[in-house]
Amino acid sequence: MRAAAARSWKTWLCAGACVAALAGGGAGAGCTSVDLGDPPADVNACRPSQAFFVDQIWPNVLDKDYGGRKCADSSCHGASAGRPLTLLDPEPTATTPLTMNWAANYRSVTEQMQCSNVDSSPLFAEPTGMKPHGGMKLFDSTSPEALLILMWVAAP
Repeated sequence: MRAAAARSWKTWLCAGACVAALAGGGAGAGCTSVDLGDPPADVNACRPSQAFFVDQIWPNVLDKDYGGRKCADSSCHGASAGRPLTLLDPEPTATTPLTMNWAANYRSVTEQMQCSNVDSSPLFAEPTGMKPHGGMKLFDSTSPEALLILMWVAAP
C-alpha cells in the first residue's frame, strides 16, 4: 500500500510538470519522473509505545492525583465531558495489543500528541500552562510528568 501511494504521489507530480511544460509552449518530450521519496507523512501520525503508555503515561500523568483532580476524572476528560481528550475507565489489566478502553484511551491521547514537536502538543502544552487549559496548570514543563511525555515519543 505504501509503495502504491508513493508511486501515485510521484505520478501526479510528473503529470503536473508535463502539463505545466505543455502550457508554457514546450513539447513536454523532456518530461521525466522525478523521485521525491515517500509521500508526506499523515498529519499528526504519532504512535508512540503502547507499553510505555500503560506503564508510565497512564499511572504517572493521566491517572495521577493533582490536588484532588485527575485527568481521567469524568468531570475533566471523561466521555461525557465533551473534550477532544476523552479518557475512559480502563480494564484492570492491560495487554498488548490494547483492548477496548485501553485502546480508546491510547488513541485519544496520541491524537493530542505531535511527535515532531512535542512541546507544542496539547498533551504537553496545556497541563504545563504553555497553552490555556480548563484544568489550569497541573505541572511544570521540567517536571517528572512532562519528562515522561517527552520520553514517550522516544520510547521503544
